[in-house]
Amino acid sequence: MSKSRAKKKQRQRTRAASGAPGATAQERANARALARAAPEPTAPEPTTPERTPVERPPRHPSRLEVRAGVPRPDAVWAPFPLTEIGMAVGLALFALGFVAGTAALFLAGVGILAVVVAELCLREHFAGFRSHSILLGLLPVTAVHLGVVYAGAATWRGPVALAIDLAAAGALAWWLQRRFVAEQARARR
Repeated sequence: MSKSRAKKKQRQRTRAASGAPGATAQERANARALARAAPEPTAPEPTTPERTPVERPPRHPSRLEVRAGVPRPDAVWAPFPLTEIGMAVGLALFALGFVAGTAALFLAGVGILAVVVAELCLREHFAGFRSHSILLGLLPVTAVHLGVVYAGAATWRGPVALAIDLAAAGALAWWLQRRFVAEQARARR
């Protein structure tokens, strides 16, 4: 039986069973008999669909996650955001010391930021992710220079001291850049 004929018969049964005007007694009786004899339409039994793994398109990592084929290195304390917390504390102390005019808070903020930034730069540089040669070359030279000045050698200043500091920082940056290129080549293999 075609769908259109089945729908037509269903409409006739419904009209006759409801006592619609225009339906004869015979039609109503036939409709009741058909309704008793015909199985009631039931909804299909719910079946539990098999869970198939959803295939997602491959995710392309952002430039912040992978650079030149080298993934961003995780810290030793990877799930714990120690670097970000250190940056927030350092920035807060830096700003508070600057606004309040307190040298101790200002220097504490600078010190914490220097340590956190140095750790992040070292990790990224020696993993071959991003080169921080100049910054990593300047940080130890600056720390040594500050130590010498605060230790009492106030005469360590001027063009000669600057030339020696820049030469030391340049040599260290050159060595760090060579290490970076070698590490990046190794990471790509």
